[in-house]
Amino acid sequence: MGNERPRYWFPLALLGFAQLVVVALSVGGIRPGGWFAYAPAREQQFLTQNLYGVGDGGVFGSLHGIEMSRENAAALDMSFDIAAGRNDGWLFAVLAVYLGTVLFYAIRTKAMRWWKVAGIALGGLVAIALADLVGYWELDLDGDTRSAILLTLGLVGLAWLERSVLVLVVAAVFVLCAVVLARGQVALVLSSLAVLAGAFAALLSRPKTAAEES
Repeated sequence: MGNERPRYWFPLALLGFAQLVVVALSVGGIRPGGWFAYAPAREQQFLTQNLYGVGDGGVFGSLHGIEMSRENAAALDMSFDIAAGRNDGWLFAVLAVYLGTVLFYAIRTKAMRWWKVAGIALGGLVAIALADLVGYWELDLDGDTRSAILLTLGLVGLAWLERSVLVLVVAAVFVLCAVVLARGQVALVLSSLAVLAGAFAALLSRPKTAAEES
């Protein structure tokens, strides 16, 4: 097959850049003020009077009702954020990295049937979603920790598949940066730098010969 650099550079690079995109979106995005803030005026009045128990109290009653509704909407948004406990988009980055890795290996292999590739991709996506739910409902883990653990397990699986000590070291550094040392956006940035360093190391490594591959 000639000289080839390790294939695992791609999933490492994909993971690093995907996490950086999540950081960029979370920093540049504007947090909405709740779904109630975008309701039409008549709908706001109806919801204020019926959902929050505010009757026809004139202007002051309406203003009080709207203020209560905004406070309740903000509290609802905050409770959802606490329950989700995750940087926006990190789970989607996990799913995207897995799907991109499967497609990359399928293209490089050129021997797998399309239905087998589709089955592996779909089965893996379902398994990731179920594992995330188990971590939330059964283990009571916050969202950032769940995403970091899922990615760490994926890196360990990649290290086993490629028989790579480098990827195993990257997995150890990744979990150290994403779970132990930091949280939130800092954890995303540090773990992204770790996997990107692993990707560059793979690209700069000595290509494998056909004799070494066998």
